[in-house]
Amino acid sequence: MRVRFFSAQCFADAFTSAARTITFALQSVCDEIPGFKEWYSERQKALKDDPLARFFHRYRTASVHVGDTVVRGGATETGPDGITRVLYFFIEVSDIPDPPAEDVYGACRTFFVTLLRLVLDMYKAFPFAIDDRWYFTQENFEHLNKSIEDAEEELGFPRGWTNGIAPLETRWRLLRSNHTSGCEIQSLFEEYLGERFPGPDDSPKKEADAPPGTDNVAI
Repeated sequence: MRVRFFSAQCFADAFTSAARTITFALQSVCDEIPGFKEWYSERQKALKDDPLARFFHRYRTASVHVGDTVVRGGATETGPDGITRVLYFFIEVSDIPDPPAEDVYGACRTFFVTLLRLVLDMYKAFPFAIDDRWYFTQENFEHLNKSIEDAEEELGFPRGWTNGIAPLETRWRLLRSNHTSGCEIQSLFEEYLGERFPGPDDSPKKEADAPPGTDNVAI
């Protein structure tokens, strides 16, 4: 039990530190996207108003800068399936007097879902800048005053590489189907949020029918 308790502390500390890097990375990657700073400032305020987000912010500070942990309590619980499990809990320390009453796993999962929702909302708000499938669309390149020949060149092919293929939309689809990777955390969206982030070819709609919030395009 002692070894498992220490493992729970280590995993919780690691999660807390890694969770903070999500927002760091998001800001670093998206900082140059037009409109992102204004969009993110509203989400940042929501995080500051979220008691669980504030808790994990203080937890990370105590863990990284002080070397302290609030994972200090544990109890056993027998579920409906008859299996007895160990639950771990946060116990207050001087720097964090009001930890959540929820068990450690539940609190971490809830906070992870909050951050994952933030990431999905970012995809929806800035698809052309975040997802290469949406970047390589006729709509986006027209906004950038570029042509499909420019797209071919960006992908490392000779200009006019897809000439002779008609209609034009088929040329764009060919480039996307073979040379883009799309959203690579789709499985997380599905597992934790029950949603997918669609690409321009994921439905019979025209590729110009971008997902909600696609007013922003790539720089």
